Amino acid sequence: MIAVYLQEKADGTSRPRETEQALARLNEYFGEKTVSDIKGKTCRDFAAHRKTPAGARRDLETLRAAILYYHKEYGLDVVPALTLPDKSTPREVYLTRSEAAALLLACLGWEKVGSGDNAYWKRRRYHRANHLARLVLIGLYTGTRPGAIKSLQWVRNTEGGWADLDRGVIFRRAEGERVAHNKRKPPVKIARRLLAHMKRWKRMDGWKDDAIGIRPVVHYYGKPVVKENKAFRAAIAAAGLPGEVTPHVLRHTRGTWLAQKNVPSHQAAASLGLTVEEYERTYLHNDPEFQKSAADAY
Repeated sequence: MIAVYLQEKADGTSRPRETEQALARLNEYFGEKTVSDIKGKTCRDFAAHRKTPAGARRDLETLRAAILYYHKEYGLDVVPALTLPDKSTPREVYLTRSEAAALLLACLGWEKVGSGDNAYWKRRRYHRANHLARLVLIGLYTGTRPGAIKSLQWVRNTEGGWADLDRGVIFRRAEGERVAHNKRKPPVKIARRLLAHMKRWKRMDGWKDDAIGIRPVVHYYGKPVVKENKAFRAAIAAAGLPGEVTPHVLRHTRGTWLAQKNVPSHQAAASLGLTVEEYERTYLHNDPEFQKSAADAY
């Protein structure tokens, strides 16, 4: 069953590499078992073997997807119910305006030295992370997931979204792409400040008059960015930020800023690709007007 899912479905998932890695771990633990061996205790034993509840939950969700796919395509006499560890509590990690500015400076080649009143910025001798500044700005202004940002192009395509600068809209979805219900990719309006940057980037990438230039919006010397984690870790270190800041924090920062600015929930949720319920559950407590009427009622 795991082998069938790997061969027939893994490449079509939103994160094929992570899916393949999860299937490898599942095969190592469950490979010699039959589907009927999967019980609540089996799942709990796997979670203990995996050691991290969040990692175990992700892997078991992949196993559940493999079971349901096999049942749909080939049929199972009995479909087992999996017992998953509880969801972990979301971490309250986001950037302040000054931290975001520090991160951008670090992406552009500057390093923060010292702390407090004695801190100062100096130019790094070796620096090759200008491409991260684009990823950071798009993430902060739109809340788009890092993977979708890396696949953005300047023109319509079937590999990722594209930026329509004439209409001022980023279309996150590739032409003909079908997305999972929990990974919605709605279009997002480009902020005026970001639009000015993107127009400049497009000219820098060779798109002048009728000339065709570099296609990816975020690129490393013309090539698409596949892995940004190493360069991102170097940037947050240069900015003096904690190691728990990851590229996904950009999306969380955008959601938090929207709530802090008291943006209506339906607009904020739509721009992030969330339902109103998801947005309010995750971010609304950051709104300065959060439960104000209820708190002041007497």
